[in-house]
Amino acid sequence: MGSSNIQVWNPNEINQETDAEYSADSLRAGGATVDAIFPSPTANKLFYQCSIMAAALGQALANKGFTISDADFGALVAALMNIITTADLKGLALYVPFSPTLVFDCSKYNSFQVTLSGNVTSLTIANATFGQIIAIAFTQNPTGGFTVAWPSNVLSPGAVGGTPNATYLQLFEVLADNLLHPLGGQTVS
Repeated sequence: MGSSNIQVWNPNEINQETDAEYSADSLRAGGATVDAIFPSPTANKLFYQCSIMAAALGQALANKGFTISDADFGALVAALMNIITTADLKGLALYVPFSPTLVFDCSKYNSFQVTLSGNVTSLTIANATFGQIIAIAFTQNPTGGFTVAWPSNVLSPGAVGGTPNATYLQLFEVLADNLLHPLGGQTVS
């Protein structure tokens, strides 16, 4: 278990505005003007709100094993970098327009689908990482009969059949050898 030294200001909420008073306070709504008096009940409420949020975040990270301390700004930033945001997440799926030369960038998505309107003569599956699960689906257009040339970093993929309008889906896991290994057989629908 980690630790946190981030503390709540005025934890007993003494000499502090209530939520209603703070909501109506003109200093809170408009900010302190030049040389304005900043009453302690307003200040205590502000510091309490800021500190309780910081302390709760620090404790949540400590509960996950991180050491949170105001003594080292760089270490605090490094610990906070472990918070996952939408900027860190890959997109779930990408519909890729047909091209005879396709590139699937696995650093951005985990799933790819293409409707075939010709043969795929070159397929590149790039930036796959150890442990990643990747779904690849090829759908034949109403004509059907098109083929896919799988790249060498994909082991034993199922052949994409030629049935018109059928979708051929296969899941792969990237193992330590950086190759995509099939997770079971191909699904056809």
